[in-house]
Amino acid sequence: MAMKYLLLAIIMIIELHNGVSLAVDGGDTLLLGDSLTGNQTITSKNRTFTLGFFSPGGTNKWYIGIWYAPLSQKAFVWVANRENPIRSMPGVLKFARDGHLNLFDGNGLSVWSTDASPKGSRALIMDSGNFILLDAHNQTQIVWESFAHPGNTWLPGMKMWKGMKLTSWKSSVDPAVGLFSLEMDKSPGETEMKLVYNKSVVYSSGGEWTGNQFAKIPEMSAQKRLKMSCVRLSPSRIYFNFSINPIDHTLTGRFLLDENGEFQLHFWMDDGRWSLRWSTYRGQCSDYNICGAYGLCNSNDVCSCLQGFTPKHDSSGCSWWPNGCVRRRPLQCSVTEGTTDGFLEAKNQYLPEMETVFYNNEPTQHGCRTACLKNCSCTAFALAISDPPVCRLWFGDLLRMHVSPEGQSVFVRLAASELPQLTSHQSSKTSRLFLSLPPTFSAVLVLFLASFLLWKNRRLREESVQEDVPITLKMFTYKELRIATQNFKHKLGSGGFGSVFKGTLADNTLVAVKRLEGSMQGEKQFRAEISTIGSLQHVNLVSLRGFCVERSCRLLVYAYMTNGSLNSFLFSKSEEAKKVLEWKTRFKIALGTARGLVYLHEECRDRVIHCDIKPGNILLDGDFRPKIADFGLAKLVGRDFSRVLTTTIGTPGYLAPEWISGLPITPKADVYSFGMTMFEIISGRRNLVLAVEESRFYFPTWALSQIQRGNIIDVVDSRIASEADMK
Repeated sequence: MAMKYLLLAIIMIIELHNGVSLAVDGGDTLLLGDSLTGNQTITSKNRTFTLGFFSPGGTNKWYIGIWYAPLSQKAFVWVANRENPIRSMPGVLKFARDGHLNLFDGNGLSVWSTDASPKGSRALIMDSGNFILLDAHNQTQIVWESFAHPGNTWLPGMKMWKGMKLTSWKSSVDPAVGLFSLEMDKSPGETEMKLVYNKSVVYSSGGEWTGNQFAKIPEMSAQKRLKMSCVRLSPSRIYFNFSINPIDHTLTGRFLLDENGEFQLHFWMDDGRWSLRWSTYRGQCSDYNICGAYGLCNSNDVCSCLQGFTPKHDSSGCSWWPNGCVRRRPLQCSVTEGTTDGFLEAKNQYLPEMETVFYNNEPTQHGCRTACLKNCSCTAFALAISDPPVCRLWFGDLLRMHVSPEGQSVFVRLAASELPQLTSHQSSKTSRLFLSLPPTFSAVLVLFLASFLLWKNRRLREESVQEDVPITLKMFTYKELRIATQNFKHKLGSGGFGSVFKGTLADNTLVAVKRLEGSMQGEKQFRAEISTIGSLQHVNLVSLRGFCVERSCRLLVYAYMTNGSLNSFLFSKSEEAKKVLEWKTRFKIALGTARGLVYLHEECRDRVIHCDIKPGNILLDGDFRPKIADFGLAKLVGRDFSRVLTTTIGTPGYLAPEWISGLPITPKADVYSFGMTMFEIISGRRNLVLAVEESRFYFPTWALSQIQRGNIIDVVDSRIASEADMK
């Protein structure tokens, strides 16, 4: 690392010798040959926006971006290298002599540039937040601008042309392109604004532009501080922009598409705070696919399954579940033999969204029904209310269904046995057929059916686990992991649910493989881990890479943490314990763990209560960055969750009083456990030790008595007392 800094310094000295300057902080312009590096920035003339390097959430990934200059907490409006962060700092943004901007990492490799644009002579950060290049021959001509390459933010004065789009961040600390986008309809003459999931599924629409507002969101334009306009240069050249009226203590504003797909309008008030004034959020039912496939969200934001369907997995008392529902009975349809399926009416429905919706020219409900019935892949139909009526056919799982006063009937395809008018008739026919069989044959048939159902149930359990995971997780085979761990040779540790082994994948990536043991508890922990940490991304959470599910085998694959657990450094008698953690490192570990908990409790789309925070569940990477691990006891809960949990328990010495007294469990239980962990980080001693004199077996009580006497130094680990910050 020192060599990289030395090489970069030498390059800069050579450039200075050749007449190339480095930009001075505070200016708003880069000239040919100027560069930015490290903490250097440029700021717009009226000190509204700043451009420079930043690393979100302490991730050690660096980007060139633009943020509001006056705010202490950075609010980013644009990022250059979203998909290609710099991992080897210091980076350099250079305005090359060829008239293009180039971003280099610490190794001198280019990670972003404006090479596709004409040559520029000046690079300027404007008070509008636009970063521009001015033509080399015409100083009034813009040849490149950040406004033409928007991220997740729409600023006043920014022209949103037809075909342009905003894209969400992947997470609150990862500016890479996420799953949600706001798009202006590309069709000639159309002026509709749409919110799109995964590049193809429209999950919300603003409707057509009526001249002063979008038809379906009049409340957005009802904001008196906001003035939205549509400019038509030709049928295909149309753009939208907006301005903010500085009234009622409002300085400016912005539109933001957040990482959860919520489109928001924020006003920046003169007291230095952001005020959320409008949002597409309309309760949980407005979240994309909140109830999963075939799930129905009602007016109370509670999920249920459509008739004929059942929850894919037990919802454990939660009011919603993202895994959705599955059919109770499979459809019976064959291209050659026809079908016995039918349709059940679901009334007052907001028309479901999905990737494959087709329109048919059948003008009647009977014709629409027949068209769907003829295709075995058609799962629902509706005769959309319009003039003339339009037949809509759905193929695949139905998503984002919810009851709406403005909704209409959707007819969902079901097996004949699930249709009310056929159930009793078919049941009696089946009974008569079964009773007419010989007794011996009947007994054999019963045994066969029982065996088949047991086999099918096991297969469904395995398949359901495979389907119930984020798409970012890899599914490993047992053979792959057995080879990677050398037949589970190097054990890293063990716990109540199984053991963890060191492994090396085929691409030489080091991993930690947790092999779960104990049928019921192991299965519960396996599902808990993949349904929580599998979908979370944060620098202070352990990264789950994949899983294996074969027969009774349940294995989880994590990123390998070079320095093991915090537990081994604080209490172990091994060689690792001799490497004393200095005060600054302990402070960094405490701060990183707190950030991880804040993410779980406040920043996730789904609040997570870990339920077992302790040094043994805090892992340390090569830079001693803490990673919260072991989510086997974690609970995924709603934002307003407050009830008694009785099926989860943590570790003695870290348990909050609520667990014992039967009070409702909230994120405060994790905060209590974190407090107990803080005692151990500072003191280097366990909270609960029975092998010492009774007056000191419960360390927090003893520590309190010492602090009350003014003996704070006695509470601190004696190995670091001289360097610790007493304040």
